[in-house]
Amino acid sequence: MKSHLTSSIQVRLTLLLGLIALAVSTVAGCTLFWALKREVQRQEMTEVAGKLELIDHMVDMQTMSTQLDGLRQTLDNVLVGHTNLRVWIIRPNGEVFYGTEAPLVTQALSDGEVLLQTPDGLQMRGMRLSLDGPPFTGSQLLVAVNLRPSAQLLYAFATALLLICAVWIGVTVILSAWAVRRSLAPIRRLSMRATQIGPDNLKVRLPEEGIDLELQEFTHTFNKMLARVQAAYQQMEGFNADVAHELRTPLATLINGTEVTLSSSRSPDELREMLESNLEELHGLKTLINDMLFLARADGGEVARDLQPVRVRREIEQVVEYYEAALDEAGVRLTADGDAQVRANPRLLRRAIANLISNAIKATPSGQTIRARCTRDDQFVEISVINSGTPIPQDALPRIFDRFFRTDSARSGRTDGHGLGLAIVSAIARMHGGSAFAKSNNQGSEVGFTILRDQNITEK
Repeated sequence: MKSHLTSSIQVRLTLLLGLIALAVSTVAGCTLFWALKREVQRQEMTEVAGKLELIDHMVDMQTMSTQLDGLRQTLDNVLVGHTNLRVWIIRPNGEVFYGTEAPLVTQALSDGEVLLQTPDGLQMRGMRLSLDGPPFTGSQLLVAVNLRPSAQLLYAFATALLLICAVWIGVTVILSAWAVRRSLAPIRRLSMRATQIGPDNLKVRLPEEGIDLELQEFTHTFNKMLARVQAAYQQMEGFNADVAHELRTPLATLINGTEVTLSSSRSPDELREMLESNLEELHGLKTLINDMLFLARADGGEVARDLQPVRVRREIEQVVEYYEAALDEAGVRLTADGDAQVRANPRLLRRAIANLISNAIKATPSGQTIRARCTRDDQFVEISVINSGTPIPQDALPRIFDRFFRTDSARSGRTDGHGLGLAIVSAIARMHGGSAFAKSNNQGSEVGFTILRDQNITEK
C-alpha cells in the first residue's frame, strides 16, 4: 500500500526559514572566522617583521667578533616577554650562531615568508633574511612565531561561533513556527467559515473585508464560485420540481384514462379512442424527455456538429412557410430584414428560429406585424424576432431562457407545451459559440441569439 505524505504550508515555511537561517549563519560564521584568521596572521607577521627588522639592524651594528657574545645577550633581552617568537642566525656552513637547533623549512611562501617545523615538533610561521654584512656575511636570519596559540584561539572562536549559530538557528525556527502559525490564522478562520457552507446554507460567504491582501482575491473568487454553485443548485431544485410537475400531469392522464377504461367493458372504438389519447400523451412525454436530453448535452459542453455554410434569410423563409397557417390563424404578419452567411447546423438553426417565431405568434395581438431581423459584425451574426405584444417584464428578462420558466398565460415561453422553447434557443446559441438575449420596451419585445461567424466565409 502506497503512503502519501500530507504537505503542510506551516511546516514547509518553518523549514524554509530554518534553512535560510542556517545558510545565513553559515555564511556569516565563515566570513567572521576567515576575517579573524586573516587578522591574527597579519598581527603575527607584523610582529615577526618588526623583530626581523630590529635584529637585522642590531646585527649590522656588530663590527667586531668580540661583540658577538654581547649580541647573544642582547637578542635574549629582545625576546623577553615574547614566548611565541623564536630567532635563528644560521651561518653558511649550517652552524647555528643563535637559537636552538635549526628548523626545517617545510614551505616557502611569498614575500619571504616560510613555514617551519622545529625539531621539537612545533609548527611555526616566519620570515627569513640573508645577512650581507660582516661578521655574518652569507648567513640567514630566521624569525618565526609559534602557530599553536593562534590555532587554539581560532578553535575556541569557531566552537563559540558554532554554539551561537546553533542557538540562533533554533530560536529562529521556534520564532518562525510561531510567526507562520500566527500568519496562517486567517486561513484557518476562513476554513472554519467554509465548514458552515452546506446544501441547506448556501448563502454563507467568506469575508472579503478585514482580511489580508493576499487572501482577498482568493475569497472573492471563492465567493463567486459559491454564487454559481448556489444558482446551479437552486436551478437544479427548480428544474427537478418542474420536471416532476410536467411529468405528473400526463402520467396522471394516462393512469386515470386507463383505469376508467378498465373499470368496465368498452367497445373497440372506445378502446381505440383511449389508445389514441394515450399515444398523444406518450408522444408529448417523448418530446419532453428528448428536449431534456438535448439540454443536458448542451449544458455538458457539446458543440454543434455537421456545420454547413447556410444563408440565414433562407432558413427564416423556410420556417415562415411552415408557420403560414399559424400566422393566418393568429391574424399577424411576419417580415424579414437582413441576411448573413454562417457555418451552422441547419436543422438546429431552423429549430431556434422556429421557437422564436412560435413564441412571437403567441405574444402578438391580431393585426400586428412580427419582424425577424438578421445583423452581423466582425465576430457574430445576430438573429432576433421582434413583436409588438405585451412587453416582457424587466425583472423576468434574465430568466426567460431558464427551463420551464413562464411569465404569464399569454407568454408561456414555450413552443412545445413544456416551457423549454427558449431554453433550447439558448442551448443552440451556446453550441454555435454564441449566446441568447432578450430586450423589451414600451413598443414590445425582442428575443434572439448570436452565432459565432466563420471568418473563412466570404460574404456575397
